[in-house]
Amino acid sequence: MRTGMSWLDVKLGLRMLAKHPALSLVGGLGMAVGIAVSVGFFAFAVNMVYPDIPLEEGDRIVALENRDIEIDNEERRSLHDFVLWRDELTSVRDLGAFRNVGRNLVLGDAPPELVQSAEMTASGFRVSRVPPLLGRYLLEDDERPGAPPVVVIGHDVWRSRFGGDSGIVGREIRFGRVSHTVVGVMPEGYAFPMSHQYWTPLRADPAAYPRREGPSIFIFGRLAPGATMAEAQAELEAIGRRTAAEFPASNATLRPMVMPYTHSLTDIQGLSAWAVVQMQLMMSLLLVVVALNVAVLVYARTATRQGEIAVRTAMGASRRRIVAQLFAEALVLALLSAALGLGIAQVGVELGNRIMAMESAAVPFWMDYSLQPTTVLYTVGLAVLAAVIVGVLPALQVTGRSLQTSLRQLGGGTGIRLGKTWSTLVVAQVAIAVAALPAAVNMGWEEIRHATTRPRYAAQDYMMVPLRPELAADAELAAPGTEPRADTARFGDRLVEVIRRLEAEPGVADVSYSANVPGPIGRVEVEGAANPEETPGGHRAYPEGVAPDYLALYGAPILAGRGLAAGDLGPEATAVVVNEAFVRQVLGGADALGRRVRYVPNDRRARAGEAKPSRWYEIVGVAADLEANELDPDLVTPRLYHPVGPAQAEDAFIEARLRGATAADVAARLREIALEVDASLRLGMARTVDELERQDRLAVRLVALAIGLVLLSVFLLSAAGVYALTSVAVTKRRKEIGIRVALGALPRQVLRSIFARVARQVALGLALGVGAAALFEGASGGELLGGRGTVLLPAFALLMTIVALLAALGPARRGLAIEPTEALRAE
Repeated sequence: MRTGMSWLDVKLGLRMLAKHPALSLVGGLGMAVGIAVSVGFFAFAVNMVYPDIPLEEGDRIVALENRDIEIDNEERRSLHDFVLWRDELTSVRDLGAFRNVGRNLVLGDAPPELVQSAEMTASGFRVSRVPPLLGRYLLEDDERPGAPPVVVIGHDVWRSRFGGDSGIVGREIRFGRVSHTVVGVMPEGYAFPMSHQYWTPLRADPAAYPRREGPSIFIFGRLAPGATMAEAQAELEAIGRRTAAEFPASNATLRPMVMPYTHSLTDIQGLSAWAVVQMQLMMSLLLVVVALNVAVLVYARTATRQGEIAVRTAMGASRRRIVAQLFAEALVLALLSAALGLGIAQVGVELGNRIMAMESAAVPFWMDYSLQPTTVLYTVGLAVLAAVIVGVLPALQVTGRSLQTSLRQLGGGTGIRLGKTWSTLVVAQVAIAVAALPAAVNMGWEEIRHATTRPRYAAQDYMMVPLRPELAADAELAAPGTEPRADTARFGDRLVEVIRRLEAEPGVADVSYSANVPGPIGRVEVEGAANPEETPGGHRAYPEGVAPDYLALYGAPILAGRGLAAGDLGPEATAVVVNEAFVRQVLGGADALGRRVRYVPNDRRARAGEAKPSRWYEIVGVAADLEANELDPDLVTPRLYHPVGPAQAEDAFIEARLRGATAADVAARLREIALEVDASLRLGMARTVDELERQDRLAVRLVALAIGLVLLSVFLLSAAGVYALTSVAVTKRRKEIGIRVALGALPRQVLRSIFARVARQVALGLALGVGAAALFEGASGGELLGGRGTVLLPAFALLMTIVALLAALGPARRGLAIEPTEALRAE
């Protein structure tokens, strides 16, 4: 007799889906959400953690960097170590380095355009093992001081900007005020080391800097033939120990690391393969939990088919054959759910791509978020796993010993007895829901609360454009080989001139600028006030360097004291203006005028007393908040506005209030103005504040989508599971109810005894769920529930109690309608 799965089983599975639409809808949606979460993380892991680098032996390319163990962060000012590693490492070959540099590309009469280029050592091209399409790539001779400026360009810009001119090699293009000779063109698709289309030599002399100073660089290379990453790490650690002993002042806290190439660039250093597997298992656990919930529903449905299964067994069907059929029915549901889950995951990935596109002009060359065969295979594997849980586990239960009882009582009997299995499933349903839902709701609520912080001004009327100076190393101002530094005095003059001309434009109502605050920045300490225990080392506050007229640009009135003035400018200035949120959250509503504040570095060296706080600043005024949050005013960021003069600004954001003009038109005119003032000024992407707000809302939408689907699936499955199990309890005790009613017991009394057991199981599930959530809350330091456990846990315990009662209502009504004679006749 046939024992395997057949096409007939698949057709029967489709019929069962149509016959039980509620189970199909609830179970299918739940599994789709579980699969979507797991597949989404899988796509992240593939693209971010262990991507397939599309280069020859791409898995042999590694990154190297120093990590400061005191502050648990990378230290990229490692020019001295790079040279040492390049000379001594044998397990890593062709050691190279690069750094990202924004350059102002000037082509003919076209406005200058800010492009990202890679200043890279010539060895970087040897690491990638991709020959140029035309000409040559960079050579070590190009890195020497005084060498002629050269550039290698990518295939995309060669076609788009130069029309694929085969004579491009030898032509000159200009970055800022310096002309570079094109020496080569790389082939289509080449963007190493990250997402670059322009490459210039990295010229940096270690002798020009003390240790742990100079340019921040990314270091990379190829593992030598036969060498492993563990061997490279051991060799690098030996060099690191020797360097730390020789230079304790700079290297004592540095620990060199070797890692997969992409980890350093995507800032996921130290993430091991086992950690990724653990996270993937955690993501897949949601699917397992959901599948177990669906298995409960299928188990309850299968219990009503006990007679059918017994008849088939009596006619010669083997247990294996019956299990195969039930697995096929579950597989049909799981595959449909997998298709839906894959679609949900792709929507999430597309939202993530849109966020990344808003934040960056290009994504790393190795990232590919399109639907990959590995993702499809992984999705199918999850579907099979879900089908095993949903179909095989209930099938094995109903075809076990109880099947023999059904055979002996074919056409009658009580069928399977759920017993301990039933009790465990009811308890687990309630416990999982109570333990998981409050944390998910808290996470979603936090996102919603922060997302409701909105500008008080008309965000669509304000435009922000980053403006940066030419790097001195690109001009005749600096000696060859020195570190590019901003010429702040020159940049300040140009900034003032650009703003003056932009203010004269008819489509612009007002212009100001913001810039980084010079000096050390950390938490804020208020003179004479104790720091709260929950924020050791000071209060959280956000410093902003602004022009004296910045607050007037946004229409923020001064509520107390005075605003910033031209007399407050200068490197020794101490005047600051704070916002209302600072007064509420940091000063507790106390009078702010005349209070002094300073910044306390918030790293381990500061806590050890090795790092000194900054100087004291005096609060001279209080300005109205530029933002508002109707749900919680304390979510508005406390701010300190520092006056920063043009001569202090190393770069700036030009911020303008528009008047009847579009941001695109004003940005185009601003580029023309910048070109007229100084072709070396680097103008970034222009965006309205409203566009930046939309980017934040898009991220919140992505989080809300995930949390909302999880909440919906867990809630529906929990309710359906309690309903199904309670329904089975009534169905299987139909004969008992009939006999007891025939003996004079009232139906309500009989059902009270039956549902008292359900109530005890629900209560046990509530206790276990609340206890588990409380333990997790304590372990997370109160972050899991955000300190709302005393509200969320009772609320969800009450909610699940109501769900259980409503789920039991239908079976209870059927139990009350049982006629004793009909129950006894049926048995």
